Amino acid sequence: MPALTLAVEIADTVAAAKKRQQSSFDVKSKARELAMAHPNAGASVGDVTDILEQESLAAGIVLIAESDP
Repeated sequence: MPALTLAVEIADTVAAAKKRQQSSFDVKSKARELAMAHPNAGASVGDVTDILEQESLAAGIVLIAESDP
């Protein structure tokens, strides 16, 4: 069930961004947040990032990268 909860949160994140007409958000930062919140889901930050990127692009949301110092 932990993976399902993570999947729902990913979908909610994308839906909320779309509803707010938020044209972009920091996918890597959000992926890190979600992966840390669901450690038992068996998904790495990279896995969550990939899924968020795919779902965001499908919803028409532009992705931004966290700036490196």
